[in-house]
Order: sequence, then structure tokens, then C-alpha cells
Amino acid sequence: MFFLSTNFLAAQDYYWTGNGQNQDFFNEENWINPSTNQPPDNGSIDPSQPINFDLLLSCEASAISSEETDIISQTPGLFSEVSNNDDWSHFYRATSLNDGNNGAQQTFVINVTSLPVGGANFRDIRTVANGQWAFGNSQALTVGVNTITVNEVSFDRAVRIQFSSGYVAFDALFLNGSSLYSAPSEPIVFEPSKALYISNGVLNVSSFSGGNLILNENSYVHLNDSDPLLNNAKVYFNSSLSWLRLDNVNPNQVHDTYISQMFVSDTNAEYPATIRLDNYYDNGTVVRPQSLDTAPLTIYSNEDNTGTEAEIVVNQVYSGSTIPNQMNNNIHSFYLKRGYMVTIAVNDDGTGKSKVFIASEEDLEIHALSNFFQAGISFIRVIPWNWVSKKGTGGDIAGMDNTWFYRWNNQGLSDLQRECSPMAWGYGGANDSNDINLYQSKYKTTHVLGFNEPDDCNGQSGQYNDLCTVSTAVGVYENLMKTGLRMVSPACRQGAVFTWLDLFNQQAIQNDIRIDVIAVHWYDWGANPQDSPNADPNTIFNRFKIYLQNVYALYGLPIWITEFNGNKYRSIQSNRQFMELAVPYLEGLDFVERYAWFEPQNIDTPDDPGNGEFFDGAMNLTDIGMFYKNQTSAPSIAASYYSGHNNLNDETLVNQYAYLCTPATESAPV
Repeated sequence: MFFLSTNFLAAQDYYWTGNGQNQDFFNEENWINPSTNQPPDNGSIDPSQPINFDLLLSCEASAISSEETDIISQTPGLFSEVSNNDDWSHFYRATSLNDGNNGAQQTFVINVTSLPVGGANFRDIRTVANGQWAFGNSQALTVGVNTITVNEVSFDRAVRIQFSSGYVAFDALFLNGSSLYSAPSEPIVFEPSKALYISNGVLNVSSFSGGNLILNENSYVHLNDSDPLLNNAKVYFNSSLSWLRLDNVNPNQVHDTYISQMFVSDTNAEYPATIRLDNYYDNGTVVRPQSLDTAPLTIYSNEDNTGTEAEIVVNQVYSGSTIPNQMNNNIHSFYLKRGYMVTIAVNDDGTGKSKVFIASEEDLEIHALSNFFQAGISFIRVIPWNWVSKKGTGGDIAGMDNTWFYRWNNQGLSDLQRECSPMAWGYGGANDSNDINLYQSKYKTTHVLGFNEPDDCNGQSGQYNDLCTVSTAVGVYENLMKTGLRMVSPACRQGAVFTWLDLFNQQAIQNDIRIDVIAVHWYDWGANPQDSPNADPNTIFNRFKIYLQNVYALYGLPIWITEFNGNKYRSIQSNRQFMELAVPYLEGLDFVERYAWFEPQNIDTPDDPGNGEFFDGAMNLTDIGMFYKNQTSAPSIAASYYSGHNNLNDETLVNQYAYLCTPATESAPV
């Protein structure tokens, strides 16, 4: 009934033209009746007023109001707080290291509607070639349009725009011509029998009420209200390459409240058989069809997306001759749809030179693969992306409002609210094909963590099967590349990250074994914590910052902190105050993708909950647990796409995708 047909464009139905010269859904001049060649009557498409005809959208549109906002209200969604700086309170992260920006010029525009008493300033800060921060000149903000431009350089870098006050009000925000913020969305209301069809379009709106929302191919709808589907509105997914993003409804709520209003090709949606519910950072959900036939990747035999082509479906491993159309070792460009990750490798088992690309919220179009793949591509695996925030837990700990966890083994399962990142704890987690099959089968999983403290020859994973010998560990770790997942390094004891892991990485590079992320543990062991139970938290924190900076300087890769605290010998107060300093710092640190606080058990009295626990003996949240639970967490990977480097290759490729608006016509409906 709701499939879009060639008979859609009939009398009394309207399609999008964009003739109103803006993206305002409620501007009647943007719509036209194909029979009369006239727009709808003024007032017939208004916020909160039922629309009494069908509409077809095939471009990007937003249903917006005229309200303003301010920086503090958009923190942490758009802005982050500046730590330990009284002159600068907030910042916007324009680029991060290794996100593929390649030193491109950055132009930030804010339309200020009012300023706090005494005014406010802004400036840019950016990393230079050696990784240190350079500070631009402070400029006074004025009411109206304010622009700051950071010129192009020849190296990859991080760029931030800092503000001296969070009480700067604005109604529009742009980076490099793309809108970062427009005024809050308004609801769209339809009569129950009417429908909004979307094909090759994007819609930003607060809520959808009353009618039918029909999502055809390449259709992406973003609803940002906490009650987004009202008055029995129905959503029909007619293509697996579409999604409904609910920014402020978590997966549990979607499952319990809204899934009954969703249909996949006219059949009631069923989780997990026909519908996926992925995390969208702290509070949201991405809803899309679950189908083995979904083909998010198109590969091409020539550069510039030309020549022989083939479609690659999700969750399958393509290797050697199984790559379609005789394209084994004959792939030179590709196009990946948003919401998916692809791993490519030169060897047909996934080993050898390899790279991960992520099309998070923007399609990814690579027109020329580099000489890094001159031996050809013989392995491809595409999987759905899952949008997690930085904050996680070591262990399956409920009630901390996090979107990921791990369990020091490969047996955990993701649930509606959280992604489980499996760990190959030791030799037995990576030594045969059963392990690889297990990792590949896991729902929501996008990464695999390496061994746990293999540098310890007398304990942890290093004590078994000679895993503390670097050459042995490297050889076993190589097997994990066969998963087609993003690879997290072994996590060593604190000092061994500069010794054992450095040697491990050097041998990995020599043998073309990929590492995408460096995992670390930190307990401040170098400061003799047994002798300083009440150490100054600021001093502990400063050592922690230096440690992370040194790790990043050595490897130049993103970091996961999979275990950390102020030390089990330290007091509850020292651990709590250290956490209060460290966690907000990690939230604003570009190169830290994820972190997980480790709850130290009290070493003297086993029945005591310890010095850094989330819960007391009665399972009530401690002050530490409450702080951690309430910490709003930033996106783990905030970029709209990611083509960053790994330990084998420091090249980041530029996305050449450009969204093309294709308004429908009566002679060529979509």
C-alpha cells in the first residue's frame, strides 16, 4: 500500500522543488503540484497544523522555528567545557587529529543574537606540526555574523574554537559552509490517511504526528523530540538503506514504546529479526531494517568510481575469488553508504596491509586508493556502525548510563543499551577459526580488544603459552585481523606501554599487522601509592595527563583507557577527586576514543567495597558511582566520516562525496 509507485504524482499531491530558496519544510514555495504547477495555499503546511495531502521529499529539509539558543545550552551536544582555564569556558571541536581533515582550511561562522554583560571573546587554537598547541588572537564577538578562519596547512591537525563565555546566544552555526546548528525543529503533523514520502532525502524535525512516514532508498529522518512519534504515526521502511534517527530516545524506549508503529515493507517490525536498534551516542537510537541483502558498499575497478562495479552486502566476508565480477586485486575506488564500516586488506584472509573506513553520518566516497594497496585488495568486510560515547565500564555493570562495556573475555553480549566490545584476553581467545567466527557473529560489535597485560610473564595473559614473548604475541594477535573488525592493541601494565608494547608495535609493523587503537592501563604505580594514601588529586591528575600525552606522542594513534583509577592504596577521597578531574578531561581530549574506570577492590578487607567502587555494600551508588553515572559523554568518534591512519599507514584519504539534491518531476518520479 505504501510503496512509492510511478503513480504517486497525482492531483492534490505535492513534491519538493526547493523553489523557496531555502530548506524550510514549512515554506509552501518549496513544494509544487505536478498537475497545476502551483505551490500549496499559504498556511496549508504549517507547524502543528495537520497537512491534508501527500508530500514527496527528495532533498534535504528542516522543520525549524525562529528561536535562539546559547553555548551553554548546546553543551555537550555541540560545545565542550574547557578544563582548568578561567579565561576560556567552552570550545567547539572543528577537527581532530587523524580524522581525515589533512590540514584543510577551517571556516567557522556564528550568528550571535545577544551577548552577556561585558561582552565575550573567541579565538582559534590548533595543533602545529610537532603536535603542540598554538593559540590564535582573541577577538571580541559582536551581535550578528562572526567569522573565524584557520588557514590551510600541509599536515594533519586538531582545530578548536574557544569562547570566553557560555552565555553567547546565537541562532545559526556553520563550519566550512555546512550547518552545525539551526533553530529548534518544529513538529510535522499529517492527517491520519496522508503520507510523507522520502526518497534520496534528509529530514530534520522534532516529531512526526498522525500520518504515515514512508522511507525509500537513501532516506534519513532525524527526530529530536523526546516523544517523536505521536498520534499513532506510522513509519514504513521500504529500503534497508534508510534510517530513522531518534536523537533523544534510547534503544530500550524505542523497543518498548515505538517499535509497534514501525513496519518493514508493510510487515510489522520485529526486533532483532527485521529491525536494528543501534546506539546513537548517549541518549539516542538509529532504527533501520535488518536485512542480509543490504548492500552499503559499491566497489569499482577504476579510479573515480568508474569501470566494472560490484555491490558488497553487509556482514559477509569477501575473499579472493568470492569478490564479485572478477574484481579480486582489481579495486581502485569505492562508495560506502552512511551508517557502515568497511575493512579492506591485501591478503584474502584479512591479514597484511589493511585499513578501516567508517561512514558514520555521511556517505564516504574514495576516488583513488593509494599505493599502500598496490598489491591489490583481496578481503572485504562491511558491518553496521554503532554510535557509542566515550564512557564505558570494565565489566558488565548495569546502571551507569554508558553505551559500551567489555568483560575481559570474548563471551559478553551487547544489549539494547550497550555495545559489548569482546576481548581476546589471551592465547586461547585468538588461536583458531572458532574465535574468529565468534567475533564476527556478535551484534553491534565493531572492535576487538587485544590481550590483557601480556607483558606480565608471571600473571594475567602473559603467563600462558609464552604470550609474554613479543614475537609469540604478535603472531597470535595477527589472527584477529581475520575478523574484519577495528583492532585494539594489547593493554599492558602502565610502564610496559613504552617498552613491551613499543616492541610489539615495531614487530607488528614489520609483519604488516594492523593496530588501529592503543589500549592502556593506568594506576599511578610510578608514584609509590602505598606510601601516599592521601595524595593530592591534582598531582595524580597531572601525572595521568603527562602519561597520556607521552603515549600519544609515541604511537600517534587513538587511545582507549580500558583500566584506570587513582590506585587501590589511595583513599576514597583521593580516588573521587581524581575521577572528578580526569573524566571531564578525557571527554574533551581529541585522541581518547573510549575510557573505562576500574573499580579497585580494597586489598585489606575483602568485604569492604573498596576505594573507588560505583556501589556500596547495599548496592546504592557511592559518590564516585553517582559522578560517573551522571557524566554526560561525548561521541567516541565524532567525525561524520573516518578514514584515519593505523600503525601501518599514516595516510588519511579525503571524502569526495557530495550530496546532490534531485527534486522529483512528474515525468521522472523517484
